[in-house]
Amino acid sequence: MTSKIDNLKIPPRAEKLPRDYEGYVFISDIDKTYLATHIDSLGGLLKAAFETPERKLNVPGVSLLLRAVRRGAGIESAANPLFFVSASPPQMERKILSKMELDGVEHDGIIFKNQLDHVRKGKFKKLREQIGYKLGALLSIWCALPSKSKIVLLGDDSESDALVFSLFAEVVAKNIEGKNLYDLLRHLHVFREEALKVAWLSRNVPAGRPVQAAFIKLETVSSPNYYGRLGSFIYPTENALQAAFALFEQGLIREQAVRSIGRDLVLHYDFDATKLLHSLEAGARRGVYGLDTLDRLWPLLYEAQVLPAPQKREQNEGALTRLNARRWTYDALKTNLSELKLRYSDEGRY
Repeated sequence: MTSKIDNLKIPPRAEKLPRDYEGYVFISDIDKTYLATHIDSLGGLLKAAFETPERKLNVPGVSLLLRAVRRGAGIESAANPLFFVSASPPQMERKILSKMELDGVEHDGIIFKNQLDHVRKGKFKKLREQIGYKLGALLSIWCALPSKSKIVLLGDDSESDALVFSLFAEVVAKNIEGKNLYDLLRHLHVFREEALKVAWLSRNVPAGRPVQAAFIKLETVSSPNYYGRLGSFIYPTENALQAAFALFEQGLIREQAVRSIGRDLVLHYDFDATKLLHSLEAGARRGVYGLDTLDRLWPLLYEAQVLPAPQKREQNEGALTRLNARRWTYDALKTNLSELKLRYSDEGRY
């Protein structure tokens, strides 16, 4: 399927889902979210292009997380829809597909950015511009999906993924479109051509509130507290295990998957058990998942030699976290252009 935005090819399986489908659809970034690649410079792009699938490094635990959401939490595999939006060029498709096959990551298709076309035309600045491209890709996928699909997004903090995910939810909720969206995108340094195409597309996307959650892997030194203003559904995570806890809490992955991801972090990436526990407690305090979920999974991960021995909590410990356990919600409030410009500024990000 060809998108209404030029050069974007939407995976055919998005349109082939039953029109009455009401289940979850997972959409993930690739670079720095799943694979530890850096393609926002000419040097990084060339390195990634010539690197063999066997030498491509994973972000710790994420390949298992992707396999888990694809499988689901049932006895049999649910084969949940899983799509990727990548800033890599389509010329890298064969190597990326080979890498996914090595990792056992099944999926329904990938959207690529034609980076090599920018190189050939000498438009090197467009290598780093991701907001217009990714927003256009998400809107194009949404146009192809059944109207009652529930979307979960996965990205990182190195390519404005959180901003894109937040803006995607606002556009689909019809809180901003057309001329106002064009002005906002230009304010965010999106190139004029891309801003025009996305703004035009926004006028025709189906209205809805499909976004259930967006997980942002903290790859840089950005502050976790910054992301709250982008939307109640956006959850900054320090590692794949935090995201796994949240997905398990919502009944989307199995307990065994959480255990496997924890084991992967400790055995293959030398994560320290005590530091990992501290990060899990921090995730509960931020509301990524509940403290009850941590307490439930702690003995399992202790038996798997992932976490230290469980400790009894004091009576009122975590009471505030339990009271504020308001997760997987999206408050789409009508706002104006000035407020959105302020929301999407970098103030407080670092």
